Amino acid sequence: MRRRCVRATTALALSAYVSFRPARADADEALADFKAGRYLEASAEIQAVVDRTPAYDYGYFLLGHCMLKMRRAADAQLQFRRALILNPTRAEYYQGFALALNASGNWPLMIHATTDGIARATDPRTRAALLALRAYAWSALRRWKSAVRDLEEVQRTQAEPWVLAFLGKARFASGAWADAIPPLRQALEASPDDTVVLRLLAECSLRLAADEQDPVRKKFTYTQSLAYAQRLASVSPGDLDAVNLVGRAALGAGRLVQAENVFRHVLAHNPRQCYALANLGRTYMAAARWAEAEAYLRNATACAPRLTTVYESLGELYLQLGKPQEAADAFRRAEEIEPTHTLTDPGAVIPVLQPR
Repeated sequence: MRRRCVRATTALALSAYVSFRPARADADEALADFKAGRYLEASAEIQAVVDRTPAYDYGYFLLGHCMLKMRRAADAQLQFRRALILNPTRAEYYQGFALALNASGNWPLMIHATTDGIARATDPRTRAALLALRAYAWSALRRWKSAVRDLEEVQRTQAEPWVLAFLGKARFASGAWADAIPPLRQALEASPDDTVVLRLLAECSLRLAADEQDPVRKKFTYTQSLAYAQRLASVSPGDLDAVNLVGRAALGAGRLVQAENVFRHVLAHNPRQCYALANLGRTYMAAARWAEAEAYLRNATACAPRLTTVYESLGELYLQLGKPQEAADAFRRAEEIEPTHTLTDPGAVIPVLQPR
């Protein structure tokens, strides 16, 4: 998703400047070569121009893009800086500088550059491009709420599928699962087999279902997650994580036979799939198959000895079996691993249904 988003933000950022005409006629040939993909020729031609006219800010801007296309990020930053020193009023120069900073992974400075550009942008498309670039930098720093704010503004003027998918991902990562679903569904309409969007929709629904208190709505939301997960698995059948997602949703929806078959399928292909071991144990707990549940949960502790959710599951199991000491030991182990913990992956193991 991140690679696709940066490609899209880069395309959006480039779309405005390539239509500009150079301020000097002798840069026309360089611009033509650039548009034709002849970046080495374009850089040589524009370098000759700026050598003759050192105050030509657009020349340094175009040279910076040539350097970017040739994957010379440090040289690109230098050229964009020169353009900005000569003319700090052009929002597209900040765009170029931000793209060069993105190529080198300098997220804090990229945020600073895009913020300066946004303050100077008068064209809505240029502003949207700068906001999208800043959102990408925020996401690289895991500042998801800041990314959401920028992407919501982009969406108002640029509601393309990649923007909707990026916004959905940012809302999902910030914990706003319900808010993530509408833009993800819109993105899915444009690309029904998009595996990233399908996975996010399945995961959003899983987390919403886990938090839902009403049992009817809970089962309905798990069933929605199952539908997205099954579509994902049909598009990418070789992806064990996608198949495992089907099992998680089936377990939550109470389809225990389906969940058991899915988790066994995953483990047949990869016996070290620790979450599948844990979730198969939880499936057997839901079916009151206690001995099998304990065996798989014990295997899961050997597979992932620091996964707190496995010890919590064992604690629940031993309480059901009337073994308070074993339950206390399991809960104590979970607390030792992660004191007063919150789950690092709360959707990885579905809360057990009432045993039946």
